[in-house]
Amino acid sequence: MSVPSSTVLCMTAADAVPQRPPWWRTGLLVLGCSFFTVSSGVFSETGQNTEGAAAILLLPLMLGMLVLPMSLLWRHRAPLVVTWIAVAAGVVLPLGASTALVALACLIARRRGPAVWWAAGGVAVTTAVAMVRDVLASSAAASLLQTLARPPDASPNLSVELGWQVPTILAIVLMGLSGGSGLLMRARRASKTAEHLAQAAGREQNRLGDALARQVERERIAREVHDSLGHRLSLLSLHAGALQANTPAGTELRESAELVRDGAGHAMDDLRSLLAVLRQNPDEAAPELSLVDLRGVLDDVVATGEPVSSTVYLEQPETADPALARAVYRIVQEVLTNARKHAPGAPVRLSVTGGPMEGICIDARNPYRGASASAGSRNGLQGVAERAELLDGQIAYGLDEQGRTFRVTVTLPWR
Repeated sequence: MSVPSSTVLCMTAADAVPQRPPWWRTGLLVLGCSFFTVSSGVFSETGQNTEGAAAILLLPLMLGMLVLPMSLLWRHRAPLVVTWIAVAAGVVLPLGASTALVALACLIARRRGPAVWWAAGGVAVTTAVAMVRDVLASSAAASLLQTLARPPDASPNLSVELGWQVPTILAIVLMGLSGGSGLLMRARRASKTAEHLAQAAGREQNRLGDALARQVERERIAREVHDSLGHRLSLLSLHAGALQANTPAGTELRESAELVRDGAGHAMDDLRSLLAVLRQNPDEAAPELSLVDLRGVLDDVVATGEPVSSTVYLEQPETADPALARAVYRIVQEVLTNARKHAPGAPVRLSVTGGPMEGICIDARNPYRGASASAGSRNGLQGVAERAELLDGQIAYGLDEQGRTFRVTVTLPWR
């Protein structure tokens, strides 16, 4: 017993990787970084000096204050590039280190390796440069830290002395917050990824369990069919052979026994093909049918002595899809079997026509002899309808010619 080869363990990227954060979180990060970037630019020597040659730097400073925080929109696609852009901008212009710190956290959450450590070193340099630039400002008006530390009644032009331990501790705290946030986000992503993988593995395990259960049921059905029908068909072939051997040649009884023996042999071949399908062993299955083989069905029916008037006209039958050929083959078998069962000895008119342009039309008619005990459950017609539906075809059956004829018409599109 084997699990179907078509059932494979397949997990897509959507199953394994959690979804990106919502848009509002990105909006808050961009707004927060914009606030600190603008504050760093305004409280700087360049931002305060609007006269002389230093005013030339105002334009790139203002452009950087607007553009740099917006680069965080690409922090998921290219976190390393965004981090280095923030590092370079923070070193060249007094834009602070807020954008670089946020970009580093996203980089640590999504990447590993030496490149992350180099980027972390670059962010540390940018943070140190921003602190040194702020501490060494000539007055509180050009320094964010001095503005926060100066007395309320002091002049903005007053220079406030800050110990080196203040910017050092602040830089260490900011780097720690950035790295810690990145590690926390990485742990959360790993946890969500593991959860998604576990859920996907559970779903796949359920699918494999269902496939295995179906295969076990197929094996059981195959054993039952083999033990019951195989045994009976073997006995039928054996008795028909014995009857044929003990009957004089040229008699009608010997010919009938030969037909029964051949029919039992063909039934055994069909049974082996069915068992191969149930056991999903294509190597033992019968070869695919072709519309050219349709003549064999009519020959078998005519050989039994049943009156059949058939018209078969098919264009390019050898090019038909195997699924279409098998459906036509089985439908013709079923309608002839129904006619022989419900109207034994009555003439049957069968027409099979079509081709690649118009599809295939199967039309079978036989005299209607009224409902009888052998009317059956119409499982045969239901099977014909299911075959037609699988190929996007149509079926119509019922009484025709004022109730004197039972007619079955099946139309199938060409494949």
